[in-house]
Amino acid sequence: MTRALAVADAIDMVTRIAGRIAAALLLALIALVFFNVFGRYVVGASPVWAQELEWHVMAPIALLGVTVLLLEGGHVRVDMLYDKLPERAQHMLDLVSMLIGAVIAVLFIKYSYGFVDSAWSIREGSPDPGGLPGRYVVKAMIPVGFGLFALQCLANAVRHAAALSGRA
Repeated sequence: MTRALAVADAIDMVTRIAGRIAAALLLALIALVFFNVFGRYVVGASPVWAQELEWHVMAPIALLGVTVLLLEGGHVRVDMLYDKLPERAQHMLDLVSMLIGAVIAVLFIKYSYGFVDSAWSIREGSPDPGGLPGRYVVKAMIPVGFGLFALQCLANAVRHAAALSGRA
C-alpha cells in the first residue's frame, strides 16, 4: 500500500502541474477576450482566428481544471447526506465513486479515439476563412484530459482504500 500511495502522490503532483497550466491558460484567455472585445467595439473588427482561439484555449482549461477540482475535493456532492454517513461509509462511497469515475473516463478515451484520429488524419482545421489550422490539437485534448482524470480518480481511490484498511 505504501508504493500505491507514493504513486498516488506522483499523480497528485502531475495534476497540480496541470492546474498551473490551466491557470496560465485562463490568464491568456482573459487577455484574449479583452483583445477581442476591444477589437470589436473600439476598432470595429475582431479577427476570426482570435475568436476561434478563445475556445481552443477554453477546452484545455475545462479538461484540466475538472481534474484539479477532483484533487482538491471541489467536485459536486450531496453533502447534506454525505456528512451524515459514518467516516468509513464515506470512504467506501468515495472509493466506489472514484472507481466508477475512472471507468467512465476510460470509456471517454476509448470513444474519443476515433474522433481524434479522424481529425488528425485529415489535419482538420477551421472551415472559416481566416480561421485556425490544427483543430485536431484541441480535439486531442479530450483523451489527454480524461486520461489525467482517470489517473486522479485512481489516486483518490488508493487513498480511500488506504483509509479503509487503516493505513492512511
